Amino acid sequence: MDGQLTELLTSYGEIGGIWFDGHWDKKDADWRLGKTYNLIQYLVKAAGYNSNFLLNVGPMPDGKIQPEFVNTLKEIGKWMEKNGETIYGTRGGPVSPRTWGVTTHKANKVFVHILNAEDLNLLIPDFGKKVKNITQFNTGVKLKFKQDAFGIAVSLPKEIIDETDTILVIEI
Repeated sequence: MDGQLTELLTSYGEIGGIWFDGHWDKKDADWRLGKTYNLIQYLVKAAGYNSNFLLNVGPMPDGKIQPEFVNTLKEIGKWMEKNGETIYGTRGGPVSPRTWGVTTHKANKVFVHILNAEDLNLLIPDFGKKVKNITQFNTGVKLKFKQDAFGIAVSLPKEIIDETDTILVIEI
């Protein structure tokens, strides 16, 4: 399945969206949807790619939400309550998606979503704006950085790394 998804999403031009449907007929199959969706990371990537996110959760015939979806909705809601500012009302950021994550932006802020911290030094490509400061989103802790013609080098303290999404705020 992963190979087929890769082919479909990379070999046929621009993709406007993709919809997964139909695992209902083989409930016991190992669909590995967690790997495919990475539920919160999938939401963040959608924002960084300047696209919309549709969580395919529909009610049962009696109007109730399936129990297996309730946890997903609660987790996403909890994460958005804390970090929604970096997603709601933003557009895809000035830096194209990278192996380490994505960026979103709103007004004079660029939100850097580090979804895959490769090490404790992050090089953000130059995007043509002078950086005033860089902070960790949730704590406001200022981070050390150096900006030059190659980009912005940011030192990441080990204790701020979040396995799901380490969020930085670049004020421009």
